[in-house]
Amino acid sequence: MRRLWLDILILILLCATAPLWLALAYTGQRSVAFDADPLSAMLPSSGLHDLEQLSDRPGTFRWTNGAAQLYPPNPGGPILLRLSLATGLEQQTPVILHTDTLRQSFTVIPGLRRYHLLLPAHSTERLTISIESPTHAIARRTLGIVYHQMLLDGGGAVPGRLNLVFIVATLSLYLLLRRADVAPWMAFGLTLVLQMLLAGWQSAGLWRYAMLTPLLLAASGAALAALLIERLWPLLPAPSLPQRQLSAMPRRPLILLLLLAVAVCLPWLNAPDPVGDLELVSRRMGFMYEFGGLSQAFTYGGDLMPFWLYTLRFLGPFVDLLGGTFYDPVSSITHTLIKVPSILALLATVALLYWWGYQQTGPRRALLIAGLYLIIPPVWMNAAWWGQVDVLISLPMLMTLVFFDDGRGRWSWILWAVAVMIKVHAIILAPLLYVLTLRRYGPRGLLEGAALASGVIALFCLPFVLAGEGPGLYQAIAGSVGRFPLATHRAYNLWWIVVDGQNVLDLVQVAGLTYRSIGFILIGLVTALACLALLRQPGRASRAAVAAMLALAFFTLPTQIHERYSFFAMPLLLLCAATDLRALIPFALITLTATINLFGAIPAFSPPLAQWIVTTGLTTFAAWLNLATLFGLLIFMWLDRREAPDTTSSSSA
Repeated sequence: MRRLWLDILILILLCATAPLWLALAYTGQRSVAFDADPLSAMLPSSGLHDLEQLSDRPGTFRWTNGAAQLYPPNPGGPILLRLSLATGLEQQTPVILHTDTLRQSFTVIPGLRRYHLLLPAHSTERLTISIESPTHAIARRTLGIVYHQMLLDGGGAVPGRLNLVFIVATLSLYLLLRRADVAPWMAFGLTLVLQMLLAGWQSAGLWRYAMLTPLLLAASGAALAALLIERLWPLLPAPSLPQRQLSAMPRRPLILLLLLAVAVCLPWLNAPDPVGDLELVSRRMGFMYEFGGLSQAFTYGGDLMPFWLYTLRFLGPFVDLLGGTFYDPVSSITHTLIKVPSILALLATVALLYWWGYQQTGPRRALLIAGLYLIIPPVWMNAAWWGQVDVLISLPMLMTLVFFDDGRGRWSWILWAVAVMIKVHAIILAPLLYVLTLRRYGPRGLLEGAALASGVIALFCLPFVLAGEGPGLYQAIAGSVGRFPLATHRAYNLWWIVVDGQNVLDLVQVAGLTYRSIGFILIGLVTALACLALLRQPGRASRAAVAAMLALAFFTLPTQIHERYSFFAMPLLLLCAATDLRALIPFALITLTATINLFGAIPAFSPPLAQWIVTTGLTTFAAWLNLATLFGLLIFMWLDRREAPDTTSSSSA
């Protein structure tokens, strides 16, 4: 009872300090300005036409379509909104501007003018500002008024909903710390420090990103779910079976496999860039090498992640040393250097699969799964011809699963964070890692892993923030959704069937839901099913199968997916095949559809083959086969009860 009353007292203190820190963070005035061409992650919007240049002065503008919406960050308290607008036509235009708490009518006249409005305090971290006006059909466009600039001034009061979310997050974290057997005063101190850090985050200007509320909601949900899961499913004992000796592993077959992998890649190193991505990457490398290092990492936009940007910065001097060029025409030396990291990752993955297969069942299975990986077309096309980073990111993703039983899962969290810093798509392993850690190491293991992953991500990002590239980095991470707002970006998946291969925006509505929302709902349902299946069977065979299923679901169900993203499922299925050869069936099917997708969607690989694939209807066949394979993996995940024993000892440190 004393412990209970002490916990209650501490929770009361923490609930009192949470709004106090935020109130201190929001004291004083703060302002933010947005031109017509802001980063979409900084100022989400809808109902605006493409960017255009002003004719009488420097600057840009956008036409509204008569029902524009802007979602700027909330500076807090009552807000002075200043909008630079014009009719664009030689007549006055009535406008209705409304937010959650205000509806205001006024008239916009010809010529750019600044219109001042005072908005009441809002409770959300982002505002919703709607601008409605009559429209005119001109040049096959529906035009409303001209939007040029927005300025917001406020401060002095915390958005009410942020206060509530902050308190809930405080309670969730403290309860999780206590469940992890952290002493009350230690849990109090850790929670208090985190409160101050987050309040300092807002005070330092990061309120402009309006990301604290979604981050706290996600963290609170994960903490509360962890408390529930830990109650319903008991911890599993760590595996303790003996490990095969590494020194006994046959080396000659591995060396031959590595030589074969090099031989497969060599013919494609000087092949023409099929899309133009190598030129874009080379230009980015040149910007960083010649004009200021990391401060040029996001010049003219871009979606490259920190790990890959560091790699390009490292390779820049070698391009210059070897006589290569960064800009058109990009030399073959530059192309080859860009491909080297992915080819090295390919070799490392072959070695990892060989070692894993040997650990599980012996040299024959090791030779089979490693050999299959290096010869399938999507692998060498991706790494040696196209120069993409999918092979590179797959390596730490595989290692996340392979080394989960070492170091209480800490190495897996670090490796997963590295994978995310190569490409955001590694987020697909987050639910799996979360569930596995809870089942094996409990709340304490989850807190340790999350802290390590957060630290790794912070270390990767900090140099870019210090170099003034924070907004570009935020756009690269948070702006991945909506960058290509099509139902499918040449991926033969569910949405290819729905739109019959046409370029259709994913904002089309069905029964009040957009295609984009439906895709999110579907991937959410499949992820929930995967987590439940993993809670029942969290062993090695199950974790690899669930990871492969999540990777295929990521390709098949959401909108905006690119043609090559089914790649991630293939090496994960080879992990499964080390203990269960049935996994080679979906592996073969996905390899087939991925190869069809690459050749059919990108004619530059082979124009005659692309034409044949399109004219024979193989595109739709591949889409249906991907859906069938996903459905089969779902059934296998739920109905298969055969669990391979763990064969690797677990370290306790």
